[in-house]
Amino acid sequence: MRRLPSEIEDLLRASGQPWRVDTGSKHFKVIVGGRLAAILPKSLTRHRVKDRSHRNAVAQIRRAIRGEIR
Repeated sequence: MRRLPSEIEDLLRASGQPWRVDTGSKHFKVIVGGRLAAILPKSLTRHRVKDRSHRNAVAQIRRAIRGEIR
């Protein structure tokens, strides 16, 4: 089971777009609408949700959902 922060999972589910999370050796790759939206370190768990990498990932995913990532 992937352990993404709940805020990111909720954001992806509410987007209405196809998404998936690919697992690399050290990172999770979040794909939204067929495009790479964010890369999260595996060390980012549900308990470390105020980390800078978490906030950056949320912003990147929101931009991908809006279509601002080309």
